[in-house]
Amino acid sequence: MVRPLIDELLDMTSPVPPGEIERLLVKWLPEHAYDEVLAAVASVSDEEPHRRLSSVFASFGMVDRYIEALNHPSASVRLSAANGIQSACSVAYGRKPNPDVDYDAVIGALIPLLADPDPDVLQRVTWLLCMLGPGVVEPMRQVRRHGPGKLRARALSVLAAVGGEEALSTADRAAVERLIRIKLLDDQARPLDVCFTSWIAVPGGDQQGITELLDLFEARPATFALGHSIGAHDSHDGFEYGRVYVTPEVDGWTLVLGPWCNPVEEERAEDVLRVVTELSRRYGKAQAYYFGEQGGGSGWLVAENGDVVRRYGGFQGEADARYTLGAPLPEERAACIEEGLAPDDEEDWADFAPYLAPDLARQLGVSPFGLGAPTTVRGAGIVALTPYAREHGRPATGAYAI
Repeated sequence: MVRPLIDELLDMTSPVPPGEIERLLVKWLPEHAYDEVLAAVASVSDEEPHRRLSSVFASFGMVDRYIEALNHPSASVRLSAANGIQSACSVAYGRKPNPDVDYDAVIGALIPLLADPDPDVLQRVTWLLCMLGPGVVEPMRQVRRHGPGKLRARALSVLAAVGGEEALSTADRAAVERLIRIKLLDDQARPLDVCFTSWIAVPGGDQQGITELLDLFEARPATFALGHSIGAHDSHDGFEYGRVYVTPEVDGWTLVLGPWCNPVEEERAEDVLRVVTELSRRYGKAQAYYFGEQGGGSGWLVAENGDVVRRYGGFQGEADARYTLGAPLPEERAACIEEGLAPDDEEDWADFAPYLAPDLARQLGVSPFGLGAPTTVRGAGIVALTPYAREHGRPATGAYAI
């Protein structure tokens, strides 16, 4: 009974919906189907058939059997078992613990796979341990203290992801800070683009003066990779306004990156207008930008000598009139014309403006999207907390690239 269903599932020409076959195997025949599905997962390599089998395997919900399968010689089976455990046991995104599961046993079975030779299994197990809740913290601390050594690096990543910096021992925090200092010795610029990128740009390299004017505090050294990783984290799952990355001087400019810098976001727009104006009064000019990839819109704010020259936000085919200040910049019009569009045509402009911020930043100074090995760098970057963190609490820390 089971084998014909599996054969039907693997038949890419079958008219039977895969979901219907999965329902039959998982709901009506789980005890009989598990072993045969496991064997099929181990033997099938084509992408779509394997995906279908893995979906069935992860849907059985047999955590004890999944724990056994974590020792299987097939990486495909180990990966599918980890997916099944994730489905049955994850407490991420507000899910409650499964009362039928011995979480200590699950964690204990997963820990050795932090040295799995298969990169997909290794990454999945790392993510999975981060989804199992605070019960992971002490076992990871034990690995950090007592080994085995081949598990220590991944255990540190899991600890940071689950409990943040506060979960690390004093020795581990010191080791991370030492690694950052070492990497800063030959740190190279890299693009600082995330899905939703906001930044302030100031000419020159007065990082300390910019930090003081913006009332940033608790500054700590940071590589470009760390700045990018924090920026990616802070721009997802709700914008984090409590932290920014301040670059060293890059091609004659200093950039401040983070959602706190967004000039066309309702909660931040007026404060960004104020601080950018103040920066331009001290440094002659200052700018702020927002860019959302895949049609997420653009915004820009340009100030000179304490006066606002232009602010504009373009989103999904139309301007947001709340943010429009000043006349269009010559660079705006020229970029539109270069694309073969008419800047005075409302439809052309509405279609073009949401994609303009990175190019406009490059024309007016430096774009974080254009940083790289040729970029001239002076000094070292920092991560600092913003005034928002004083009022609303410190941002949560996590596992970031260094």
